[in-house]
Amino acid sequence: MDDKLFEERMRNLKQSYEQVPSVSSVDKIVNKVKTSEKPYKKRMRLQLPYVASFIGVLLIGGILGAQLLKQPDNTGSEHPPDEQINQQPVTTSDIEAATNEIRGYYERKVDELNDSLQSKDVEQYQFVQEAKSAVAAFEQRKSYKSQTELKNYRNNVKTIIEYRVSMPYTEFTMLKNQSNISDEQILQYIDKLELLKEHYTDQWETHFKEQSVDVSNVKDYVQHLNSGSVKNGTEEYSNLVEEMKGNGYIFVDDGEGMISFTVDYDRISETFSKKLSEELKLFLDIQKNKRFKVDAELVISREELETRLIQLESIIIKYPNFSNINELKILFQDLMKTYLTGTENSQITTNQTRVKEEIITGFEQFISENNNTTSSQIVDAFLSELKRSNFQLTKELENQVESLIPLELKMIPNGLSINLLPLTNQMLETYEEYKRANNENVFNGPFAGTNTIDLVVARIYMYAVVTGDYDVAYDLIYKGGKGADIPDKSQFISEISSTDFQTLSNEVTMVEFQYQENGEIIKHIYIKGDGETVSLELRLENGYPKIVYKSTP
Repeated sequence: MDDKLFEERMRNLKQSYEQVPSVSSVDKIVNKVKTSEKPYKKRMRLQLPYVASFIGVLLIGGILGAQLLKQPDNTGSEHPPDEQINQQPVTTSDIEAATNEIRGYYERKVDELNDSLQSKDVEQYQFVQEAKSAVAAFEQRKSYKSQTELKNYRNNVKTIIEYRVSMPYTEFTMLKNQSNISDEQILQYIDKLELLKEHYTDQWETHFKEQSVDVSNVKDYVQHLNSGSVKNGTEEYSNLVEEMKGNGYIFVDDGEGMISFTVDYDRISETFSKKLSEELKLFLDIQKNKRFKVDAELVISREELETRLIQLESIIIKYPNFSNINELKILFQDLMKTYLTGTENSQITTNQTRVKEEIITGFEQFISENNNTTSSQIVDAFLSELKRSNFQLTKELENQVESLIPLELKMIPNGLSINLLPLTNQMLETYEEYKRANNENVFNGPFAGTNTIDLVVARIYMYAVVTGDYDVAYDLIYKGGKGADIPDKSQFISEISSTDFQTLSNEVTMVEFQYQENGEIIKHIYIKGDGETVSLELRLENGYPKIVYKSTP
């Protein structure tokens, strides 16, 4: 098809699609196209807004485009062919055909994503779950007022599938080609990158370890990685580097000879600068400059630290309903704690633990120059406590910092960012080995990223339940000693089969660890995006953590 004909057909498609409302979730689509609809329990942590007039994306799969472009030019009627078709009643066969088309399209995209990530569990990612929920809602629909309703709803669901069940570079390209995009779409693209970081961390730590012996200057090597000028290494290593960059990551010096990677916020800002709200621009700028310490040492000046505190406070207070507000609050807490108490390798005290004079002067100047801000009030309160302790920075005073930060500026509870499902390739290997040998030694690790042994056990337990591998799940429950509450296997299967760990994984963003009785008891506090928490308890059995069954969320 030549460009002229393609553009003409695209215009025709757009005209037939003008009626589609711009909506922000599956539920809203349903409410727009039919006022009375069976209730559908939404399980998405984030709603998926998108621009309905973006037609080009629907042609990627070829299905919808092929159907619409085959409309006859003339039917011999006074009404245009499209209008005649749209006025026809919607039959059960029409709905069944559309449902089969959507289901088949979703499954093909899942297969493609599984191939791209070399995985078999991509449906466990929260962003794929969004598309799966949209497909389920579409399959529940049993009647339509017109062919137009059916077609528009089908197209909306296909668009959700295109965006959500795809690699980040595909979603980025589709967003780039849209005339209008929402802040939520950009945040969801970033969220996808964050969720996939663990997948790439698993591979990166393995491959870079092999290459690191040849790296003499980490700073220069990072620049070469980001510019694409690294020539050494295996083909597999080079392909991994290019794949990570293509999907939207950038490499950074992590200190002590280590290199990690993060989301390339510069690329997002530069690409979408004219389409973003002012608050999202500010958010991206904050994220871009989020790294302020390496190896427990400040890598920016204290003056820059002060600037970032004021900037963060401004956006948190001005936009309290911002989608990623909790992430900004966590960063604000970290910055304020660092500013007030220093770090291990950027200490603000003398050898006698007395706060240095220049630090005290800096506190006083910050209070004076920013006296209308909450940040200055926090610093003022801390300085007053310092004076009472004769400017000695004690552990008790350090622990008071969090209590000085008002609720509107801090995230409570707080914890370590995590994924629960799916498992990394490394964890899958551990799971398969444990299933084969039933030997706890496979949990000795170490594991990629920030995964502790107890977190790995908890995640493998959840994975076994979600996939119906109840034998492994039963093996992982605590069965000996104080606190054991052991069901027989049939009772366990009957009770655990109704536990929805997939929905928990969709909603959880952080975990807080609590270790009691010298580590014999381990409590995980799983923190959802809205701040709600659920807990899971583990106990050591023969030196390895096992799940206390009655503690299951």
